[in-house]
Amino acid sequence: MAELRCGVVGLGRGRLFVERLNAQPDCRVTAVCDTNDRALAGLSGLECYTDFEEMLDSERLDLVAIVGPGPVHASQSARALERGLHVITETPCVYSLEEAATVVDAVRRSGLKYMLAEDYLYAGFMQRLRPIVEAGELGDIVAAQGEYTHDCRDILLLDGDGAYVPWAEREGRNDTRPSWRATDLPPLKYCSHTLGPLLRLMGDRCVRVSGVSSGSRTFPAAGMIDYATAVMQTAGGRAVTLTNGFGVAHPFAFFLALYGTAGSIRCVHFGTPEVRIHRDGPDAGWRRLDCGWYDRPDGRNWLDVMFEEFLTSIREDTEPPIDVFAAMDFTLPGVCAHVSAEQNGIPVVVPDYREAAVLDR
Repeated sequence: MAELRCGVVGLGRGRLFVERLNAQPDCRVTAVCDTNDRALAGLSGLECYTDFEEMLDSERLDLVAIVGPGPVHASQSARALERGLHVITETPCVYSLEEAATVVDAVRRSGLKYMLAEDYLYAGFMQRLRPIVEAGELGDIVAAQGEYTHDCRDILLLDGDGAYVPWAEREGRNDTRPSWRATDLPPLKYCSHTLGPLLRLMGDRCVRVSGVSSGSRTFPAAGMIDYATAVMQTAGGRAVTLTNGFGVAHPFAFFLALYGTAGSIRCVHFGTPEVRIHRDGPDAGWRRLDCGWYDRPDGRNWLDVMFEEFLTSIREDTEPPIDVFAAMDFTLPGVCAHVSAEQNGIPVVVPDYREAAVLDR
């Protein structure tokens, strides 16, 4: 089997991608790219670039993993596809409907593989929940909720060298500038970590959304939105409520809930993860499910499984498990909810790019 040559863009979390992709059989990361040359320090055996186009021009690659700043994910994905490379991209994969149409069109025209690296779908808690839902133990799913709250204040400021400045040390400094997370990360656009698992478990997609936001109190000079909430209607007639916030004094919190006609599930991670299930019957009540959060029942690393399935789709010419349409299903409801919030909560329709009329606009 021919070896797949991979480039990785963005060497924050991207270093983990380098490690796990190199762990895959017949796959080798040969080049990396980051606009901050300090991020390239300490890497050996790799071609290093600070310019994305230069990497594409200079290297013979089969695929690229896009893990850099969110605002360039869509443009870099479309460019790589145009250059004949398969793409796996971090979230958010797009920031607007226009970017979504561009990426979908690039996938369609190129015939190449594109996948959203939504790793929560591969985590242990999802492997535990999926057979319960598929077996109908919750009955008909009526509604769902999700929350992703994460204190990001210590990654909102950069110094002159591009290093993060702790939020508590900001006073009296004149050498800082806002990071992209302060200027270009409306919280609802970062929705796939909660919405993706919920939609995959329900086998559904959102069709209409309304959003509201708290405005900016933490970092108004950067225009950062502290917290936002969306209410979503699905094609299956279910209600989904989603909240995201990055500008609040609140440690990491992750919450998922499914509400059914015969039972419900609640997944909570406030430092210590816990999954509970309630079922109708003589022993009704909340019962804790024995499952790991990231650790899978099969003992495999969740990222390894994600990358293996993507690489298999390339080698066998099959659809990636989170293809471009699923990526938009997981992402665009948040994009549309942000638009709604900017328009005082007016409902916004979520487009389905599977429809030929949309693709051939």
